Amino acid sequence: MFGNDKGQAFVEAAILFPIMIMIFAALVLLSIYLPTRGALQRATQNAATTIATIKSDTWLFFDESTMTFYWERNKDNLKNVYAAIFSDITDVQSLGEEIVASVEARNLSAKAGTLTVESVVIDRILYKEVIVTANREIPIPVNLSFVGFPQTIPIIVTSSASVQSGGEFVRTIDMAVDFGQFLLEKFGITDIAGNISSSGQRIRTLLGW
Repeated sequence: MFGNDKGQAFVEAAILFPIMIMIFAALVLLSIYLPTRGALQRATQNAATTIATIKSDTWLFFDESTMTFYWERNKDNLKNVYAAIFSDITDVQSLGEEIVASVEARNLSAKAGTLTVESVVIDRILYKEVIVTANREIPIPVNLSFVGFPQTIPIIVTSSASVQSGGEFVRTIDMAVDFGQFLLEKFGITDIAGNISSSGQRIRTLLGW
């Protein structure tokens, strides 16, 4: 009355087994990806903040041998507040790599794949920004290339921090003053605040607010 179902379990296993393998591989990869990304985010933020602090006018100094900050309590040992304009880190790239590797090494999870770090200081005219980017290529624990899955998964994180210095503040104020003077000379604007308020009122009237 019924057909032969002896091969039914074999067919079901043949269909489900690859799916189960892929789910298992995805879970393993996720267990590697999340801790690694978290550790890299923490490491890059530490590197960006450290480099920005070194370039800032603060009482904090960084000891590269111990990878820690120390507080300078003697004011006579501090540089002039505007010295940060002329001082510079000779090798930001190496310092960023060293800090990222050191902070990430404290993480308990295993370090899989290769790590590359890029550290740059960008002059935004109004301020300087330190950007640290880390890229770790994680190898896939199970070879799934037969279904078009990549051999490695890249984890890319970026962190940034702004430099705080007297020179940057003075330059920002000078820029704002110069721009205001340009508006006055170019357009004959005598009451910038009044013109902005008047324009806003016209827009509100047009929109019926």
